[in-house]
Amino acid sequence: MSATASEAAKTTEIGLVLQGGGALGAYEYGGIVGLLDLIDEEVSKGHAVTLKVVAGVSIGAINAACVVGARDRADARKRLTALWNDLIINTPPFLPSQIGRDLSLFGVQHFYSMRADVLLMPRWTYLYDTAPLLRTLAGRVDFGALNASATTFVITAVDVESGELKRFANRDVGKTKATAIAPHHVLASGSLPPQFPWTDIRNGAAVHRYWDGGIVDNTPLGDVIDAFDGSRDVRRLLVIMNLFPTAAKLPTTFAEVNDRIDQLRFGNRLHQDKSTADQINALIAIIDALAQRLPDGLPAEFADTVNKFKLVETVEIALTADMAFNDPYGFRDFSRDGVEQRRKAGRDLTLKALRPRFASAAAALH
Repeated sequence: MSATASEAAKTTEIGLVLQGGGALGAYEYGGIVGLLDLIDEEVSKGHAVTLKVVAGVSIGAINAACVVGARDRADARKRLTALWNDLIINTPPFLPSQIGRDLSLFGVQHFYSMRADVLLMPRWTYLYDTAPLLRTLAGRVDFGALNASATTFVITAVDVESGELKRFANRDVGKTKATAIAPHHVLASGSLPPQFPWTDIRNGAAVHRYWDGGIVDNTPLGDVIDAFDGSRDVRRLLVIMNLFPTAAKLPTTFAEVNDRIDQLRFGNRLHQDKSTADQINALIAIIDALAQRLPDGLPAEFADTVNKFKLVETVEIALTADMAFNDPYGFRDFSRDGVEQRRKAGRDLTLKALRPRFASAAAALH
């Protein structure tokens, strides 16, 4: 068997990274469905493909919970669809589309609602009540299945007082110990200030207060890499669904300035982390090449250390690439048309990016 064919015969582990981004998460919804469809296609052909790990932040954590908190891939699709049907705002037909895009400012049913205690406004630390989301998560995610899943689930939140990034995972991964994931863990990952309140999570006698993990890191690549199998007989495909374009046209309104700030705040860390992963891949390749020149390979004490690092093939899917200039309100647009357009775009872009990866590997077998 050729080296290329040997690569194709490997088990393919997929690690999926889902960013936070409000209603932009509908792109991820479509992208996830496209990915699950591709996995089904590969499995039907007898190829060994598994969804090894899903990591998410904020709306990405909510999408991730629907995927891992499901009985199988078909059930995951149904749960995602039901979730996004819950989040859609049905705009009255007589209202202009611009108003429909902004209705989420007054609340999103099954997600968050405006506060009623207006008299206490001087002491507010947040604008909306997120209790509706807890009920939605309890109904749309099978947390028993999530905690028992063979797929690693990792979400992040930041401790308001210590400033530390906290990881919640359904199994031990890296230095993170397993936690029995419940709706409030997912809510913590999406508690974006100042819109939403922090989420209290008890740890023994202590209570920690958490905000959205995207404040610190909106693309947790390291957690996914830690969850991959360390065997050299595994092909590791790291799929990053990127919601925030690096480049955008110059903003002309205050709202566009705010949206551009979000793009830069939540998107730039990805490129730093991806660059680091690429550098590690290059370093591993150099060490492997040098080891082959040694008669007895690397000494055991060095080999053990090197084997902890993993070659990872990264695929960044810029889900907003085709709509960066005509979807400026996507972060808050939960209208039916907006969600449906993003779902379709996300699926199409994911299939376009990933199908060639699988096709090239399969072709090597023939």
